[in-house]
Amino acid sequence: MTLKANVSGYGPRRVLFLHGWLSDHHVFDTIVPCFSQAEFTIAQMDFRGYGLNRAAVTGTYSVDEIAKDALDLCDLLGWQEFQVVGHSMGGMVIQKMALQAPGRVTSAVAATPVPASGFPVDDGTRTFFETAADDDSALTAIFNTLTGERYSSSFLEGLTAAARGAISREAFLGYLRTWTTTDFSAEVGSIGTPVLVIGGATDNALGPEFLKETYLKQLPNALLHVIEHSGHYPMLEVPPEFFGIVETFLRHEGKRI
Repeated sequence: MTLKANVSGYGPRRVLFLHGWLSDHHVFDTIVPCFSQAEFTIAQMDFRGYGLNRAAVTGTYSVDEIAKDALDLCDLLGWQEFQVVGHSMGGMVIQKMALQAPGRVTSAVAATPVPASGFPVDDGTRTFFETAADDDSALTAIFNTLTGERYSSSFLEGLTAAARGAISREAFLGYLRTWTTTDFSAEVGSIGTPVLVIGGATDNALGPEFLKETYLKQLPNALLHVIEHSGHYPMLEVPPEFFGIVETFLRHEGKRI
């Protein structure tokens, strides 16, 4: 099955953007227009149950399924080799894609990402996350934690409203299970793809220390860059800085194009 995606630009540098658990492809809308259309072709994919694919597409909601869907999309676009930018759960997907199709992902940016070992939670935390499928106040509290408890209630409530409009309830709960229970970290040591890992200093969940203990130990070719004044959503919290870091890396690692 080929999922719907938003495609822009016509340049030779081909980049697939993958969102996270609590957002759809629109999370990148602030930075995507900054890329040169003559230099980059960008595909913003929505996972099953999200955004453009919210109403019509269901599935198992596994990381293997997302990776296969992403590779199928790249096949449809005629992309044999490409770069990937993945946010949060999308960072986990990057690694599964590299395992499923060695050599096709030439380099990647994993922004405040979930590692291949997942993000295990205790029963109480899981129950709270599950209540956020229906309870706006619980979902807003999650956004507050992820962004370092630094923003106004209006900003956090805006994130909650966007998430409600982007994600089906089934997908919300299905992918919660995926990123909290999946572990394929024993496999990723074979991945030679250059990966820039971006951490947010005020991310109270997947912060820099967590990324050092996971990504930098699990992947042989990973480099960590920490953004000091950002939490889990640097593309929304500090878009110009985030864009500059991502664009520089994509150009450097894509210099042979």
